[in-house]
Amino acid sequence: MRVGNVIYNLDGLPFRNETIANRLRDLLSGETGNNYQIEPYLEGGFVIRLATTYKSDSNPERQQLPLNPLPKHVSELSNLQVSSITQKSVPVKKLKDYELRQAVLRTNLFGLLLMTVAICLVLLPDSLLFAVLEIINVQPRQLGDWLRWVDHGMMGIGSVLLVVIWLSFLWQRAGALYRVTGFGVEARLGIIAHQTVGLRFQDIRSMGIKQTLIERLLNVGLLEFTSAGTDGIPVRFNKVANPAKVLQVVKVRMAGVGSAD
Repeated sequence: MRVGNVIYNLDGLPFRNETIANRLRDLLSGETGNNYQIEPYLEGGFVIRLATTYKSDSNPERQQLPLNPLPKHVSELSNLQVSSITQKSVPVKKLKDYELRQAVLRTNLFGLLLMTVAICLVLLPDSLLFAVLEIINVQPRQLGDWLRWVDHGMMGIGSVLLVVIWLSFLWQRAGALYRVTGFGVEARLGIIAHQTVGLRFQDIRSMGIKQTLIERLLNVGLLEFTSAGTDGIPVRFNKVANPAKVLQVVKVRMAGVGSAD
């Protein structure tokens, strides 16, 4: 995505990987014959800029003319030092990404109940079996050899149920990763096929928390960030713990103040 003479990633955010930025710079230089350079973004990441060259002149003052002013959306880079015809960036402190995932345990109370039952079937099959037989008024000796088979069956059912529930929890947790970076918010969805949606801070026009009554009691909820464009895809942090805290982190970073994560 190109804005003026600055090139960003396809999602409109700076490149997170310098290697990818270098490859794209080399490709652009080879195709167009122009000179491109990599510049660090103030709040993390890298951008590609078309280098502006000047004709040689005997006047040294004209040989050290600075590059064109940076676009408005990257005006924070105004502290860059100009040496000859190349801008050299001043080292800046990169904000650490604030990462979070879905609060799986808080939002799967029924699954936790089934997991408790499964653990009891695995660890206490005899006690459960004798309690059931006492309720239905059946003596254990009346079952004979069936008693041992029922006992083993309960342990097997509990083991399978425990594994299935645990794997489903892991699948839900690994299926979504949410980040608050130094320059925006992004959500990566999927395990096998990934889909990443992001918004820069300057593009966010509204943000809010959606919670049901139970979610308020459990302190989980949905964080939604939308842009001004009608075709913009909103970024949703679904079923995250402490949504108010996460929202505060976003507001602090949008204000340009480093937060103590």
